[in-house]
Amino acid sequence: MTWETIIGLEIHAHLKTRTKMFCRCETGFGDPQNTRTCPVCLAHPGTLPVPNRTAVEWTIKLGLALGCAIASRAVFHRKNYFYPDLPKGYQISQYDEPLCRDGRFAVPGDDGDLEVGIVRVHLEEDAAKTVHLEGTGGRIVGATRSLVDFNRGGTPLVEIVTRPDLRSADQARRFLQLLRQTIVELSISDAEMEKGTLRCDANVSVRKPGEEDYRMRWELKNMNSFGFIARGIDAAVREQIALHEAGREVVQETYDYDADADALTPHRSKEEAEDYRYFPEPDLVPIEPEPTLIELLRAEIAELPGARIRRLEAGLGFATAASADPGFSAEPYLEQRTFSDSAELEPLVERILAANPDQVEAYRGGKGGVLGFFVGQAMKETRGKANPRVLNELIREKLKA
Repeated sequence: MTWETIIGLEIHAHLKTRTKMFCRCETGFGDPQNTRTCPVCLAHPGTLPVPNRTAVEWTIKLGLALGCAIASRAVFHRKNYFYPDLPKGYQISQYDEPLCRDGRFAVPGDDGDLEVGIVRVHLEEDAAKTVHLEGTGGRIVGATRSLVDFNRGGTPLVEIVTRPDLRSADQARRFLQLLRQTIVELSISDAEMEKGTLRCDANVSVRKPGEEDYRMRWELKNMNSFGFIARGIDAAVREQIALHEAGREVVQETYDYDADADALTPHRSKEEAEDYRYFPEPDLVPIEPEPTLIELLRAEIAELPGARIRRLEAGLGFATAASADPGFSAEPYLEQRTFSDSAELEPLVERILAANPDQVEAYRGGKGGVLGFFVGQAMKETRGKANPRVLNELIREKLKA
């Protein structure tokens, strides 16, 4: 019996703003535990949240890059659940009125573009980090005790939810790799899985070909590389098919994936939206982005990796090379057709900075999102042929001078 795999992804990326989402604590990776905290992010009585404007703007920019409609009115909600890493007893997130919704993201491939629907892109605060001791690989399974580091609590977190349009582990891996590159080139996140600034949960189910309804799904968590995500999906598919063919029930649960053992461990039953008892955050007013702001952010977006790959695909044989070698990187191919010499790009960058003194001052005043404006201007003048990695580094260097 053949089976069809159904995969939807939930991707979380830390925004690299200077401060947290609702307070003025500085963000940072690797600082001593519990040193980046204040009464607001520790939920002391009487404190009130104040939204991070840059985080809102960067979320809108990401939504635009993913082809989303930007809401004229977005609302923060309280997502209620009780974990040790959540000091308020709820997370400030977004529910039925997110900033961005209904997008499409195309992944170039041998048989044309793989179109993946984007349900929503919304903004929330991250939870603190729980460290499990004496367990297996730092997981809660088998741990004897846990400690909480609140440095991460309150960090701006953007969540991208896809439609269940992916049909294999390889499609999921390719989608995530291109999405990560897009996020990095927008200069809104480092998106490093090994540091936890990019995380992905996979919702996996199987069904018989021709079935219209979805069967019960599993949510896979705690996978920290693209390869592990693909392997975890394959493991879930194997186990679900075995259960269905044995006539046993597939129960909706959350699983941890152990890459060393190539095995899944049940973590907890999977919650639904009603379990979180969402209601509008009473301490925050709705966000109503001005149309002029949206267009300004749209203008800051340079040529995206997917479009660049598609433009170069025919002449460079990108799709053939990628399918033949799982470790294939597009970067050497892209550099063959782009301006990659910083000395060659330097006069152009200096001229663009000199022509836009207000934007230079805004960047030096802490408005990091303006970097995308300069990248966009340079891309326009080079007709999209400047290497964005070299360009980003050069512009940052000049702005810091």
